[in-house]
Amino acid sequence: MHPILARLAPLCAVLIGLTPIRTFAAEENPDAQEWSGSGLAWADWSRLTGNWAGLRTSAELAGLTFTGTHTLDWSAPLQGALADRSTARGLFNLQATLALPAHGATFTAQYLAFHGRDAGADLGALMSYSNIDSAPFSHWGELSYQQVFWDGQWRLKFGQLDANTEFANVHAAAEFLHASAGYSPTIVGFRTYPDPALSANAFFRVNELVSAGLGVYGNTLRQTSTGLARPFVIGEINFNHDAFGRIAVGFASELARLTRVDSTSQNGTGSFYMLAEQRLWRKNPVAKDDPRGVTLFEQLGTAAEAVSPIHRHLSVGLSGTGLLPGRDSDICGLLCSVATTSHADPTLTAPSETAIEGYYGLHLTGFLTMKADFQIIRHPGGDATRHDAVVGTLRFVTTF
Repeated sequence: MHPILARLAPLCAVLIGLTPIRTFAAEENPDAQEWSGSGLAWADWSRLTGNWAGLRTSAELAGLTFTGTHTLDWSAPLQGALADRSTARGLFNLQATLALPAHGATFTAQYLAFHGRDAGADLGALMSYSNIDSAPFSHWGELSYQQVFWDGQWRLKFGQLDANTEFANVHAAAEFLHASAGYSPTIVGFRTYPDPALSANAFFRVNELVSAGLGVYGNTLRQTSTGLARPFVIGEINFNHDAFGRIAVGFASELARLTRVDSTSQNGTGSFYMLAEQRLWRKNPVAKDDPRGVTLFEQLGTAAEAVSPIHRHLSVGLSGTGLLPGRDSDICGLLCSVATTSHADPTLTAPSETAIEGYYGLHLTGFLTMKADFQIIRHPGGDATRHDAVVGTLRFVTTF
C-alpha cells in the first residue's frame, strides 16, 4: 500500500464510525447525512470519508472546504508501443479553500503527489495520452490568494498556480484523458501540471458577454533559476453568449532563453491559441443548469517551428452527460487531436501526430467513478516509420 494511503486508512475508519456532532436537515445539505448510522447507505455517500461527524458541514458553513481525490490509471498498450507493458499509477489531489464572501477573498492550498511510473514514455508520443503522467513528485500545487472587487467586475489572484486553471482551459474537455484536450500543446513554456509557478493574475469582466485576463508567471518548481527576470506572460479574451457558447482567444509569450532545433538559442517566443465551446443539445431545454446534454468544442494553436516540435494544433471533440435512459450521471466523449510537426526538426519524419480518443464513465458508488478510455495514435512521436499505437486505460477516481 502507498505510504499516504496507509496513513489515511486508520483515520478514514475512525471518521466513518463516528456519530455526528451536529445534525443538518437533508433538504438543507444532503451531504450532512454522510455518517454511520444516518440511514444513508455508504455507497450513496458523495465522499469516502463522509461528513467527519458533522465537522465537515460545520466548516463548510463557515467558508472552509476540504476536498480530496485520488486518480488511478491502469493502461495497457495494445499495439505500437515502444515498451509493451501495462502500467498503474496514481495522483493524490488534496485541497483546502477558505472563502470569505463578505470580504471578497479566497485562500486556496492544494497538495499534489504522483506515484508510479510515467507511462507516456512507453508510447513515445509528442502529446501525452494521460493527463496525470509525470515523473514521481510530491509538492504544493497551489498556494493562492484571490480578491474580488466591484461585484466581481475585477478579480486579482496571486501565488503559486497552475496557469491552465485560468487560461486556455477547455471546460467541456475536462473528462478526457489525453493532455491536448485540456489545452493546446503549442503553448511554449506553459506553466501547468505538474509544475506550477509563482504568478500574478488580473481578470476584468467588461459585461455579461466579454471578459479578459492577464497573467505573469515566474519559473516552475523544477527550474534552477528563480524570480521573474524572464517570465511567461499570457493574456486571454473570452466571449460568452447563449447563441454561440464560449469563444476564447489568447496569446502567450515565453521570455526565457530557448534552445532551437538546430542547437542554437534565442530569447523567447510567442504562441497563439483559440478555443470554442457550444452546447448542441440539452436534455431539459428549459433548465440552463441541467448538465445532461452534448457539448461541442474546438481548439486551434500555433507555435514557432524553430523552438517547438509541434507547429500547429487542431482538435475537435464532443462530450456528453446522461445520454442513456436512467443513466443521468454517466459521461462520454469523443476527441480527434492533430499536431502538425515542425518542418525545422529533421527527426520528425511524419507530417503530424494524430490522436483519437473515446471514453465512457459511470459512477460505481457516490464517491467512486470508473472511466473506460480507448485511444489510437497515428505516427506517435512524429515518426513516419512507426505503426499506429493503440492503448486502453481504466481510470478510477475516488473522492475523499
